[in-house]
Amino acid sequence: MTYSIGFTFLHFKLHDNFTWALIMVKGLLSSKGNMPKVIVTDRDNALMNVAGTVFPETNTMLCFFHIGKNVRAKCITDCKFHAKPPKGAIVDKKELKKNKVKNIEVVEKVVIAWRELVESPTDESYASNLLKFKEVCMPFPEFIAYVENTVFYLKEKILRAWTNKVMHLGCRTTNIVESAHGVLKKYLRSSVGDLASCWDEMHKMLAVQFGEIQGSFGRNKTVLEHKYKSIKMMRELEGYVSRRALKFIYDELKRSKTFAYHKEDCGCVKKTSYGLPCACFIAMKSKQKLPLVLDDIYPHWKRLCVQREEIDDNFFVMKEWNCIQERLKTSPYNMKLYIKEMMHQIAFPKTTNLCPPSKKAVTKGAPKRKRTTL
Repeated sequence: MTYSIGFTFLHFKLHDNFTWALIMVKGLLSSKGNMPKVIVTDRDNALMNVAGTVFPETNTMLCFFHIGKNVRAKCITDCKFHAKPPKGAIVDKKELKKNKVKNIEVVEKVVIAWRELVESPTDESYASNLLKFKEVCMPFPEFIAYVENTVFYLKEKILRAWTNKVMHLGCRTTNIVESAHGVLKKYLRSSVGDLASCWDEMHKMLAVQFGEIQGSFGRNKTVLEHKYKSIKMMRELEGYVSRRALKFIYDELKRSKTFAYHKEDCGCVKKTSYGLPCACFIAMKSKQKLPLVLDDIYPHWKRLCVQREEIDDNFFVMKEWNCIQERLKTSPYNMKLYIKEMMHQIAFPKTTNLCPPSKKAVTKGAPKRKRTTL
């Protein structure tokens, strides 16, 4: 779910204002491990530059949805076979309607080619879709120049072929932030108000948001969809991983049955961009008859508690380890084997010393009696 970590009032959208705001956000984060993996912004050069300066190790991306809207708006104005007739000129209405329909079809073709270009999963498909896009837009050189000068030089921040190489957890647009901002404006009700009234309304919104997040965490821990119950590989994840992550894993599990465990066929997008097992990884686990464990899941998907995880800097186990060593010296051989087996399970959770029975046991019916012949 979407949650808000802070609000800021900016007088101007300038470099210094953005710098102060992002420094305040960075101060709210408790440790270096909590730094954002990706920051998605609109096409604001000042904000883009400040985000890269304040968070140097964080990947910055642009909202492909709003850039697509700008491309469509520019396409409507530039991609026309027939210009609008001058004012006062006599125009045939049937011909005008025919030209309008033709222009709409052109815009749709260009937008479809643009979407295929943005969603290109690999460099090879990007090169192929780029040729198709330029072929569709060939009659409109002004529009091609606009896209090349304003969009293509930022392709690493927009196109899926590059954004799939960073950990973005599915966040490629700013729609979520704008939706949360819309909810906040409903609470504020007016653009005119003092800081105290705004503070009270924000507190009310955060209280509701906090309750919704707690309810979501509760459902993730207790509610399990029926389709997951029959999958042995996912049993260790039940109640410890969010339902959205389980859906991603389930989809990758179905994909893994359509090809072998080759990274070239898989693409490994779920592993690199979402921190979840991808199809080839699941196929390899399935071949080895090993389950998926929590260590295979990125911590974001396992965070099902609002309270902050306590970290004890003085945590150590040397006392217990020394006691185990002393006990091994005085224990009988069978006890030594048992201790070693328990430690092996802790150290290597992906392995097991169990083996299938040599002969399948009969679990149904009474044993058959042998008939004696006279």
